[in-house]
Amino acid sequence: MLTWPEKIKFAIGLLPAILGGQAYVEAQDGLSVKEWMRKQGIPERVTDEVFIAMSKALNFINPDELSMQCILIALNRFLQEKHGSKMAFLDGNPPERLCMPIVDHIKSLGGEVHLNSRIKKIELNDDNTVKSFLLNNGKVIEGDAYVCAAPVDILKLLLPENWKGVPYFQRLEKLVGVPVINVHIWFDRKLKNTYDHLLFSRSPLLSVYADMSLTCK
Repeated sequence: MLTWPEKIKFAIGLLPAILGGQAYVEAQDGLSVKEWMRKQGIPERVTDEVFIAMSKALNFINPDELSMQCILIALNRFLQEKHGSKMAFLDGNPPERLCMPIVDHIKSLGGEVHLNSRIKKIELNDDNTVKSFLLNNGKVIEGDAYVCAAPVDILKLLLPENWKGVPYFQRLEKLVGVPVINVHIWFDRKLKNTYDHLLFSRSPLLSVYADMSLTCK
């Protein structure tokens, strides 16, 4: 836990972000969390006690790798929005409680959902607009508009050669995917001192954890 002197220095260091608003937050994009901390005179121990947990929870990376802008956006939300720190949990398994309602909604509007139909190639027209999606099963999908949601590393592989020189897509080169493991541990008895909420861990390995028997009632 932080000492009172550390809490006071931390609060003083955050004042520019609170008073400066969105313009200040956006200006911190070039600084990592650790660089911003040193600039504001905030004790290093605050990183271990607070920012390791926040960095891992927000982007699954360490404070010396994460932009301070990301942290400040989250802090502003927690401070300014009434339910900014409220977390929601599924009351069941994700395929049944998350995926199926989305599928049902799409079908109710006349849409179709195809499983095991991974995109193999984005085919272009002569003017470099999207002509069609070629799937790994050989099927070609044509439409009026196209949306491709994919992890950044896969999107880099799918990107057509003609798009790689476009400044908008060149920004993808700065993005790196982070592997994440989600672990469910089942115990043979009830745990003590757990809460009905998502808890942040100060461990450099574990980001957040929750007692699912409480949070998913």
